[in-house]
Amino acid sequence: MSKQPIHSPDTTTEKWPRFMFGTAVFSIFIIFGLFFWSGWSRPTQLAAVTTAPTQTPTSAPSATSTPLPPSPTAVPSLTATATNCPTASATSTATLPPATATFTATATQVPATDLPATPVLDSGTAVPLATPLPWPTTNPTLLRQPPPELDLSRSHLWFSRPVDGNNNPSAPYRFGMTYNQRLSPHHGVDIANDFGTLVLAVDAGTVFYAGEDIETLFGPQPDFYGRLVVIEMADKWEGHTVYTLFGHLESVNVTLGQPVNPGDVIGMIGSSGVSLGPHLHFEVRQDDPYPYNSVRNPELWYKPYSGRGVLAGRVVNTNNSFMPGTRVNLECSDATPRYVDTYWDQFTVPDDILAENFVISDLPAGTCRVWAELAGAVVEQFVEIRPGELSGVVLQQERP
Repeated sequence: MSKQPIHSPDTTTEKWPRFMFGTAVFSIFIIFGLFFWSGWSRPTQLAAVTTAPTQTPTSAPSATSTPLPPSPTAVPSLTATATNCPTASATSTATLPPATATFTATATQVPATDLPATPVLDSGTAVPLATPLPWPTTNPTLLRQPPPELDLSRSHLWFSRPVDGNNNPSAPYRFGMTYNQRLSPHHGVDIANDFGTLVLAVDAGTVFYAGEDIETLFGPQPDFYGRLVVIEMADKWEGHTVYTLFGHLESVNVTLGQPVNPGDVIGMIGSSGVSLGPHLHFEVRQDDPYPYNSVRNPELWYKPYSGRGVLAGRVVNTNNSFMPGTRVNLECSDATPRYVDTYWDQFTVPDDILAENFVISDLPAGTCRVWAELAGAVVEQFVEIRPGELSGVVLQQERP
C-alpha cells in the first residue's frame, strides 16, 4: 500500500484568517470609540438648552391694574345673555364676575359679537359657571361723558305691554344689569310667565322675521333666542327705524311680511334657545335689526301701568362721566324698597337724546328719594314721579 504524501502545513494560509479577524475586531473598537467620542458632548449641550434662561410670559393684569376697555363694536359673553355677557372688555367666555362691583378688564370683549365659549344665560336664574373673571370696565380716561343737561323733552313711551299676563320685568336683570354679577350685561328685559302665555304686538308694524335663529343670527350665537319674532315698527323716531324683538317663544303665530297691530297675538311664551325657564325676552332695536349691540332700553319705550311713571337718570363721577355698575336705591310713596344698577358695560348704548345709564319703570306717582353711595358718601335727590310720564334725575359723585 502506497502512502499518501504528507504535506507540511501552509503557515501563510493559516495566519491570514487570524489577521483578518484581528483587523475586524480592531475596526469595531475604533468605530465604537469614534461613536462614543463624538456623542460625549451631547448631555452637556442638552443641559445647556434646558437650563438656559427662558423668557417669562407677561402676567395677566392684576386686580389693581387699569387695562383698556373693549371696543364698542366688539360683542359679551355671554350673554347666555350667554349670553353674556358679562363679555367686552369682556373675554369670549361668559363667566362669573368677582364678588364686588369693582372691575378690571381683560383685553377682549364678547361681543358682544364674538361667540361666548360658555353660553351667557338670558334668564334671571343664577347659574354657577366656570372660573370667575372680572367684568369689563373701566379705564376712567375712556368713560363716556353724557351731555350736561338731561333732556326729557323727546320721550317715547309709545308701546303697549307685550304679554297677555304678567308684564313686570325681572328686577335683578333689567337692561344693562347683571343679575347681581352672575350674568353678562342684559340687552333687554325678561318677563316671566307660564308656557303658552300669549305674546302680543306692542304697536303697528310689519313682521320682519319669524322663525328660529339658527342660520339668521340676531344674538351672539346660533339658537340664542330660539324661536323669535322681529317686527319693524310703522312709526319712526327722530328719523330712526325701530324694531321690537320677542325671544324664547314656544310657538310663532305670524309670518314674514305680515302686518300687525297692537294686541295681535304673535306667539306664545316658551323657553327655546338659551333659556332656563319660560319667559319672554323683549328688546327694542334701532336702525339695524341684526346687531346684538343695536339695542335700547325697552323700559323707555313701553307705557307704564296706570297711575305710574318712569324714571331715567345718570350716575356720574366728578368729571361728569358715567359710573358703571353702581346701585341706585329708591324710596317712593308706596314704601316699597326698589333698586336698579347703572349699565355695567360702559359701551351699553343709551337713548340718543336722553343719554341715561339707568331706567326703572312703573314707579308710583308721588315723590321718590333716589340715592346711591358714591366713594363712601351718600348722594341723594328727590324727584317727582308723574303718572304716564318720564322723569329724570342725576346723581353726581362729590369732589373730595
